Amino acid sequence: MRSSWATLAVVGPETLSQRAKHPHKKGFKVKADSMNTPAGHTPEGGVIVGRSDAKRSMILFEDPQCPYCRQFEELNGVRIATTIDAGVIAVEYRMRCFLGPESVRADNALALAAEVSRFDDLRKTLFAAQPPEGTGGFTSDDLLELGAQIGLVGSDFVSGVQGGRYESWVLKREELYQREDPQGTPAAWLDGEMLDSAVLFDASKFTRRLSD
Repeated sequence: MRSSWATLAVVGPETLSQRAKHPHKKGFKVKADSMNTPAGHTPEGGVIVGRSDAKRSMILFEDPQCPYCRQFEELNGVRIATTIDAGVIAVEYRMRCFLGPESVRADNALALAAEVSRFDDLRKTLFAAQPPEGTGGFTSDDLLELGAQIGLVGSDFVSGVQGGRYESWVLKREELYQREDPQGTPAAWLDGEMLDSAVLFDASKFTRRLSD
């Protein structure tokens, strides 16, 4: 069972020191072969959703397996999408995978989706179908089924999911993100200013910050 909103508002984001550990500590090793790098990403490994001339910017760290991130999306996702559609804000999503192999597989699928401009569609779909932590969810079959729901059925996406094309890149990126975002997920910077978890998990406060 996921934590309630009231609990989240007090506890804050899921951190590396909680029960979820970095994938490397679970035997999920970076492959020794040359690393594939996906298109459609910023130099920092994020994916920008929104217009290039948006007045404001946000960097948002999420892990697709993180229940706190799902709660954040349930609280604020519609407001963020509306603000993006209005051209007010552009959000750079930097997807993490410190919750284990499930997150690595999901991030690999998101990287593939970004190459065909379907990142945000798949991101929302993954959060809506998020399995409980530590249950072995987001299998290749799960991800292909979820991708098919939004029309991601091409052979390149299918083979990329089945072969874990960008998993090494995902893990290397996580090493960088642990230094940038040591507190865990979700974490957000609005116009360069970090937002406190009390803002992230209070829809009214979050909406006011977007409207400032």
